[in-house]
Amino acid sequence: MELARKITNLRWQPVRHWYDLRNAMRLSARTRDPEDGSVYRFHCDSFEAYQRARRFLGKEPQTIQWIQKNLSPDDVFLDVGANVGVFSLYTGKRISTAGHVYACEPHLPTATQLLKNVAINGLADRISVIAVAVSGTDGFIPFRIKRWREGASGSQLQVDGCPPMKSSVAVKLKCAITIDTMVDNSVIRPPTLIKIDTDGIEIPIAQGMSRLLTSERRPKSILIEIQQGEYQQHVDFFSSRGYQLVDTHIIGKWAKFRDQGWPLERLAFNAVFEPVNI
Repeated sequence: MELARKITNLRWQPVRHWYDLRNAMRLSARTRDPEDGSVYRFHCDSFEAYQRARRFLGKEPQTIQWIQKNLSPDDVFLDVGANVGVFSLYTGKRISTAGHVYACEPHLPTATQLLKNVAINGLADRISVIAVAVSGTDGFIPFRIKRWREGASGSQLQVDGCPPMKSSVAVKLKCAITIDTMVDNSVIRPPTLIKIDTDGIEIPIAQGMSRLLTSERRPKSILIEIQQGEYQQHVDFFSSRGYQLVDTHIIGKWAKFRDQGWPLERLAFNAVFEPVNI
């Protein structure tokens, strides 16, 4: 019987070795920060994940500068739309054990990649991955997955005001939660810095932290992506909560349009809001 079992197991060896070989051939990436020599390691199970890993210090340099300017060692950083974790990792290496990073990513293949990146950089004690969809309301909401690939963008929670999607590879019910609910229920500590980049539902997410913005524990700085045509809505909302626009980060093709005289209402860019009386 033992011999028969061994013979039976042998038939699986070619398949096992094929999977082992495929895993061995997967790319990884190492990026070194020329300023302080810090090394960041990334699992790269897709080309999108590899691109993000290799370009993260140069793709959005103003976001890096915003972190450098505002981050203190004991800060709590909330990264909404963390993707594979480039900004979460950058922050995680710069805080002390008194600080913490919460990285929210609803796209499960990407969230898995994010978890691996946190682990291989030795930051599991400083970064918590939350695979939920941050939203303006709590509940289970359809989440349309645009692509399966790790690091891909464009998947969207189907809430009022979300951008239209022509096609998707799947739809799942996703646990959605507001920032206020996460803070009120001690899921996260009150964040001192917040970055929000969710490809189109930034306004509902901002509305879902209204209590936090008007509390004694309000964040000292918020970086949020503004879509075309939504500039004034953001300014009006944050003004009503005691925040003012202090900076704009316009990159890529949008910088060219700005130089041609386009107003902010016609551009997509990152904006920084901070309390009026900080």
